[in-house]
Amino acid sequence: MTTTSFGRRFASNLPTPGPLRTLMKATLVNTVGNGLFYTVEVIFFTRSVGLSTHDVALGLGIAAAVAILANVPIGHLADRRGPRELGALFLVLEGCAMGAFVLVHSFTQFLAVAVAGQLCASASSTLRVVTMSRFGEGEARVRVRALQRAVSNVGMAVGTLLAGVALAFDTRSAYVAMVLGNAITFVFGAFFVMKLPPMPPRRLDDAAHPPSRFVALRDRRFLLATALNGLFSIHFMIQSVGLPLWILEFTSAPRWTVALLLIINTTLIVLFQVRASKGTGNVAVAARAYQRSGVLIALACVFYALAHATSIAVAMVALIVGMLFHSLGELYSSAASWGIAFGMASEELQGQYQGLYSMGMGLSRVIGPLIVTSTAIAMGRNGWLLLAAFFLLVGSAYPALVRSFLAANDPAST
Repeated sequence: MTTTSFGRRFASNLPTPGPLRTLMKATLVNTVGNGLFYTVEVIFFTRSVGLSTHDVALGLGIAAAVAILANVPIGHLADRRGPRELGALFLVLEGCAMGAFVLVHSFTQFLAVAVAGQLCASASSTLRVVTMSRFGEGEARVRVRALQRAVSNVGMAVGTLLAGVALAFDTRSAYVAMVLGNAITFVFGAFFVMKLPPMPPRRLDDAAHPPSRFVALRDRRFLLATALNGLFSIHFMIQSVGLPLWILEFTSAPRWTVALLLIINTTLIVLFQVRASKGTGNVAVAARAYQRSGVLIALACVFYALAHATSIAVAMVALIVGMLFHSLGELYSSAASWGIAFGMASEELQGQYQGLYSMGMGLSRVIGPLIVTSTAIAMGRNGWLLLAAFFLLVGSAYPALVRSFLAANDPAST
């Protein structure tokens, strides 16, 4: 596919001028900044700040674990106060935390700033989803999330390319420029968020939903959906942690294969995420899509396993085919996840429910690297096959969960 046809295909998905396009502008500018930072993050903290890779991993892990706790309270606050102003505020705070990284010179300082930044990032993420929940209902909301994800991938790709300049210079000044560049994008993101129409708080019946009560935490079916989504989201850790280690240490594929697979994945997400989301605004359709995704990602794991101890050509083919299956499974599972998150939530308490649902993703980032390295990397081919069975099992659990949800809420639908 040529660059021109790629651009036309992506542009055809963009919304017409209006609030939705404004929201996409906020997403684009922010994710360009994220691409700047994530590309040089570990290098900046190790080579410029002077931390060890162990310190960086430990600090980021602790920060991610602490940040999970903010999701439900922030979502609850969004229900009570509205998501627009809160969203803009936490974007600015996140930008301040990001800028503070250039002042870090010890592990203690790094940990404090990382925790503050992750708390703000967690709040911003939850508020962004609550904001998107105000753009229609059902299928319309899922399409907004799909569009947001496609735009995010474009922004990350642009930021990653720009960060290549810093990597080429390999100086503290260059890395500081990337960190501060990311910090500035949060301010621009907040500017676009404030240009959205007013989003007043939902009118809640305080007798049914007391201000101090977290209703979502007592919804057992939604809690199970959150846990399943967190477990299934471990497949993202395969892409970011498992595959690079597998390719570099256990296959004959060249190092640049890591970048090639990332390009394949990003391109497919940008081009097809909106199309893959069609129909998943219906929770029953979403459940079947999740089951289908489990099969696809299981097949990906099988092909990744086949890349071990083979020729360069066979390893390359196995890895590329695996990434094609993986990306297709990611397209379906992401769309299904959004459909279930919105569809199984109480309409009056989308903030609480979306905050709770995002805890699953946060949990996957905490435990995912350990699970992937303990299976695929530590056990080799058998580990990949174990992961394949894991994704099959988790994906197949959704139809029964959704049938139970529909039976409880609309018996006629079953």
